Amino acid sequence: MVLSLFFVLLLSGCQEERISPYNVMDKYIDTWHDLEFQEMYDTYLTATTKENFSYEVFVERYEKLYGDLEVENLNVELLNRDQPWEEVSSVTIPGKITFDTFAGKVEYEIDFVLEQETNEEEKETWYLQWDPSFILPSLTLTDKVRIASTIAERGEILDNEGNHLAQNGEVFEVGVIPGDFNEEQSLAALSKIINLEEEYIKSQYTLSWAQPDYLMPVKKFLLEDEQTVRAADEIPGVSVTRVKERIYPYGEAAAHLIGYIGEVSAEDLEELEGYSSGDKVGKRGLEQLLEERLRAKNGEKIYLEKEDGTTVDVVETDSQNGETIQLTINGNMQQTLFETLREESGTATVIDPISGKVRSLVSLPTFNPNDYVLGMSPGQKKAIDDNPEKPSLNRFSYTYSPGSTMKLLTAVIGLENGELDPADSYDINEKQWQKDVSWGDYKVTRYYENDNKVNLESGLKFSDNIYFARVGIDMGAEKFQNGLEKLGIGEAFPFIYPTVKSQTSNSESIDSEILLADTAYGQGEILLNIVHLASIYGGVVNNGNMMQPLLLEEEKESVWKEGIVSEDQAKQLQTNLRKVVSEGSSQNANVSNREIAGKTGTSEMKLEQGTTGSENGLFVAYDQQDPSLLTAMLIEGVEKKEPGGSTYTVGLTKRFYEALKKN
Repeated sequence: MVLSLFFVLLLSGCQEERISPYNVMDKYIDTWHDLEFQEMYDTYLTATTKENFSYEVFVERYEKLYGDLEVENLNVELLNRDQPWEEVSSVTIPGKITFDTFAGKVEYEIDFVLEQETNEEEKETWYLQWDPSFILPSLTLTDKVRIASTIAERGEILDNEGNHLAQNGEVFEVGVIPGDFNEEQSLAALSKIINLEEEYIKSQYTLSWAQPDYLMPVKKFLLEDEQTVRAADEIPGVSVTRVKERIYPYGEAAAHLIGYIGEVSAEDLEELEGYSSGDKVGKRGLEQLLEERLRAKNGEKIYLEKEDGTTVDVVETDSQNGETIQLTINGNMQQTLFETLREESGTATVIDPISGKVRSLVSLPTFNPNDYVLGMSPGQKKAIDDNPEKPSLNRFSYTYSPGSTMKLLTAVIGLENGELDPADSYDINEKQWQKDVSWGDYKVTRYYENDNKVNLESGLKFSDNIYFARVGIDMGAEKFQNGLEKLGIGEAFPFIYPTVKSQTSNSESIDSEILLADTAYGQGEILLNIVHLASIYGGVVNNGNMMQPLLLEEEKESVWKEGIVSEDQAKQLQTNLRKVVSEGSSQNANVSNREIAGKTGTSEMKLEQGTTGSENGLFVAYDQQDPSLLTAMLIEGVEKKEPGGSTYTVGLTKRFYEALKKN
């Protein structure tokens, strides 16, 4: 009896020493997750598997396919651990394999077959029968893994009338066939025709992958440049084809606003998800800001091609075109505004004060975004970047001193808080004024001496610095600054196109009487974005409600700042703005068959009083017969113009309204 019990215990102990196939699979799966292919092959596969599949085939197949298909998030799991195994030499365990690829997620179930074999230590253990279907479902050794792409199109950008601001179209592509091209005889001629340096052209047709009979692309051209392309095509060894490309029909006129696309850089690939080398991405302007919506996502398919020619799909992702986005911008008005200011440096906008819709937005000098997608040499790009006129600088994103256009804001603040009575006047008999001797040598200077008794109307009509400085001083810094805050100055501007935040002062407060006086008439340290300035004027035109500026047609109209003045006060200011043009300092802004109203401003960039500096000329204006069009224009360097100052900007604004009339 004791002997029998000893035998049972001995047998039981032996059975407990047997290795479970589940333990073996767990270890194999761990090495699989770690991509330890050599250990997978050497330690866990059956002898039959190794006879059928060499180590090189096993490892190379895994590494190549996992690399080519961009396999990530690999997960292998066993679905059933209840299979009896103690008294069998072969066991089948159901499992599941999932992983992500560039074409989507692969997920399938598979049976893992394990067999008992004797290892090097002459102990029985479990080994896995492997075949290529462990890499991809239904894969065999003779299958070819294929990849297919369905090309999607980037979303287009339209103006408010449906005209293209950025579109997908065809262009000419000029290329060189190295074996047929006589460099000595033809390179200089080609360089002159297509306006590219000889060194750059040569670098394009001598790339490492070039072959004598390959067509090596050099530069693209718009279809309107057919004459240039034809001349290039006549050179032996030069060939022209048509290809698809991003096109910007308004070119320079909308460059800073729309921007352009370009090939992803190494930095882009680090920061952006879902992009691969060779993809295009927005680089500037709305192309960059709206990238996620405009972006095209190509359809991708991974499939197996069998020996008999049949195919088996592994995974497929449908293509997805980018969104078509419609702007509030009017393309024809944008072009007209650009043509008016083509030779200038500065920025301008046209908005509809009633809806808040931005109709035009330009920055000058500018560049042609088509050049960036059609092809420029490094030298040509450097010439743009190093240009002292800074054509790549987007001026409408920045803030500027408002000059005397600030006087309307001071009037708005004083009227709204009850500190300004339009009928009250100041006796101003001198050209310079200071509050008292505490100001030292500092004085405010007036440039028009038309009235000695100056009220709000005459103060605006003749842009009297002393009048508005005194209004600011009498109001006090606290009330004045509170009024600026009610106009949104100092807070983030609610505009889809990012802009620098407007400021009250460098310290964000008005901490001296001199700064208060200067700010009230338009100097000081106050800085405003051009669209913000236009929006505040728009609030007066819109009878007291300042609308949120809109750039996308899909955006809902909404009031940003309600009741910046009462309706009666707004109408009074509208009358005053008209008199600035009809009777005051800006009479040269009058346009026949229009009732132009507005306010000029000249901001001088100087280090201290008594010195001179460069000047920006501003004019904010609208047609009282058509209040849906309000313009705000800032021109740099007006001290060099004739006539100088803001008078020059007034002339450009007049020319713009006259051009609109012709259209």
